[in-house]
Amino acid sequence: MDVERAREAIVVEPPRRLRMDELLRELGAKGPDEAEVPRPEHLTVGELVDKAAESGFGFLIGILTLIAIPFFGLSTPFGLAILLIGAQMMLGRIHPWLPGRARRRELSMTMLDRVTGMLAKRTRWLARSTRRRWELLISGRLIGLGVVVLALGLALPLPIPGSNLVFLIPLFIYSVGLLERDGLWILIGHIATLADIVLLFVFGRVVLAVLERIWHLVC
Repeated sequence: MDVERAREAIVVEPPRRLRMDELLRELGAKGPDEAEVPRPEHLTVGELVDKAAESGFGFLIGILTLIAIPFFGLSTPFGLAILLIGAQMMLGRIHPWLPGRARRRELSMTMLDRVTGMLAKRTRWLARSTRRRWELLISGRLIGLGVVVLALGLALPLPIPGSNLVFLIPLFIYSVGLLERDGLWILIGHIATLADIVLLFVFGRVVLAVLERIWHLVC
């Protein structure tokens, strides 16, 4: 038997890992089935931003997006924070910045564990579906514009259950595209953002029509 051919048959390429998952674990977060290890109970937003500074805006947008998912109807603070990040991208900044008071705010490690657990269920599929490609589509200023539009929608207190997800899903798509340098995911994020703009326009027209009808009935 050819020795080289046998070696090639034995060597198995390790599966790709999602960068967001790796970065969370570097910060001390753990999945639901992992053993407890010594670690701090809290992590400051500043430490999160510093880790994001090494990995671009995608990590910070992704973390804020995943943390915001359970907070239906209370997403305004997350929307404003993501808005600030998107505005920095539009201005061409390389690393994210937050004011000192926001940097000192603490996040519980259990919250990051929950985010890691949410990712763990889909990490394998995400890792298989993303790769470095179509990098010409990765324009920070254009992505920043999309992030600002979505963050504005997220910050609006819309009286519709689950409306947050309409804005959170495209934001997560953008974050994965940025982290993995995947232009296809960025393109999907742009398409989803345009769809959200159309939905907001239609929703606004419907609300105005209803209010106008009520006004005519009352008057």
